[in-house]
Amino acid sequence: MLQLIDAQKRYTSGVCALQNVALTARPGDYLSVTGASGSGKSTLVHILGLLDTLTAGQYLLGGVEVARLSPQARARLRGAQIGFVFQQFRLLPGLTALENVALPLALQGVPRAERRHRAAAALASVGLTDRARHKPGQLSGGQQQRVAIARAVVTRPCVVLADEPTAGLDPAAAGDVLALLDALHRSGHTIVLITHDRQAAARAERRLYLENGVLSGDTEGRRRSL
Repeated sequence: MLQLIDAQKRYTSGVCALQNVALTARPGDYLSVTGASGSGKSTLVHILGLLDTLTAGQYLLGGVEVARLSPQARARLRGAQIGFVFQQFRLLPGLTALENVALPLALQGVPRAERRHRAAAALASVGLTDRARHKPGQLSGGQQQRVAIARAVVTRPCVVLADEPTAGLDPAAAGDVLALLDALHRSGHTIVLITHDRQAAARAERRLYLENGVLSGDTEGRRRSL
């Protein structure tokens, strides 16, 4: 599904954010990555999400070596293979929940009727059918994050990349978001959860830890029952 091999990321400032990282996520895996501020989590998210490139090493996504692709090809691969859930939701305030969820499909050229149908189904899967016509400002933080999850899966990606998805949410809303990620995993999605919350991380089958750009933990996928 995705694989990092001796991955390194060094910035022009001289900071080495990732050091010889090896990571493999197979279809259906649920893994979490924790670490302190400055440990390299944001850099790892950007690399896995094809928003940045490695200084050295390899990144293979769906068997494709990312470094060999043009920026346009990387963007197409990102849209097809990766579903993003961000801490800040990143919903467009002028669009309804349904329109926000349908937007990635519009960018892929999916016909209007089909994208509305798929967006409505995605909203139903997160329990927000009755909020389809609401704009983000009319939704709570937890509801906005659920819309963001629906948007992440509407394109039927291979990997859902969740970057601090519960940060800033109250405990009840955070629990709802994590339960949705659990449900996505049970339905067959590959989940990569980046979080500072050890309790949230413990829900994953595989738990990894970043410190000073070095990844440690269960990198080979020892499974447990949820």
